Amino acid sequence: MEKHPGKLFYRLSRLNPGDELPLKRKPRAKVYANPLETQALPGPKGEGGPGLFRTLALFRPELPELGASLTLNDLSQLLLPLSEREGRRGFPSAGEAYPLEAYLVLQRVQGVFPGTYHYFPKEHQLSQLASGVDQAAWREALLGLPVERAAALLVLTLVPERSEALFGIRGYRYTLLEAGYAGALVLLLASGLGLAAHPAATFYDGEVARLLALPEGEHPGLVILLGR
Repeated sequence: MEKHPGKLFYRLSRLNPGDELPLKRKPRAKVYANPLETQALPGPKGEGGPGLFRTLALFRPELPELGASLTLNDLSQLLLPLSEREGRRGFPSAGEAYPLEAYLVLQRVQGVFPGTYHYFPKEHQLSQLASGVDQAAWREALLGLPVERAAALLVLTLVPERSEALFGIRGYRYTLLEAGYAGALVLLLASGLGLAAHPAATFYDGEVARLLALPEGEHPGLVILLGR
């Protein structure tokens, strides 16, 4: 029996002729019933902006400048691919299970209190879950990355059980792919908007989960430092 966890995962999630997928009922979106407050985001622009090929030519992940801030309009545009429009979001999701959640740790966003927020894609708004930001704890969780340079941290978390309900163990593959789709779009948008974005895929999972107070079954997937 294969004992290597990575190899075991791929062996168990293979799809062979004749295999059936669970295809259970789709889960509901995550909503926080009692946030400290909610912050509506401005409507994102769907036209204009830089050309796609020019943006791709300029695309490069980079750390933000120290002390710079973001606006609500910046956040609105960056979160556009994560938002729900006509029942769907701006990235592929196998079976439309959408096993991703998005959290923002805001440090310097104009007109918004620093703290931890959950992003609700259907309403395109933020719900504040906690006030203040423990920079030292986040720096340690991200293996020494200079989080003080970021105006905000975007954390994409994974709820693989949503995809597993439709596709069995193979749903774990789709969850990881989806995080890649969504994260890449945010990075590309940041480059097109002239903002700075730096992905942090290596971190202490338990510490990030603790800082976000994630429930069991929800796991950190990708952290992106945002700024100018």
